[in-house]
Amino acid sequence: MQDRPTPPPKKKQSPTDFFKYSAMGLQMVAIMGVFIFAGHWLDNFLEFKKVPIFTLILCLVGVAVALWFFIRDFLKKK
Repeated sequence: MQDRPTPPPKKKQSPTDFFKYSAMGLQMVAIMGVFIFAGHWLDNFLEFKKVPIFTLILCLVGVAVALWFFIRDFLKKK
C-alpha cells in the first residue's frame, strides 16, 4: 500500500478574528463620525448655511483617514 501524504490541517477562524474585524469597522465609523461632526460644527460656527463646505471636506478627509487606519491595521494583523 502506498502511504498517502496527510493534508495540512485547515486553519479554523477563531471568534477573535470576528471581533478584530468588527472593531476595525467600528473604528472606521467613529473616525468618520468625528470628522463629520467637526465639519458640521465649523460650518455652524462660521455660518456657512448655504453650502456646508467644511462638512463635505472633512467628511472626505475622514474617509481617507479611516481607510488609512483600516489598511494599516489589516496589514499588521495578517
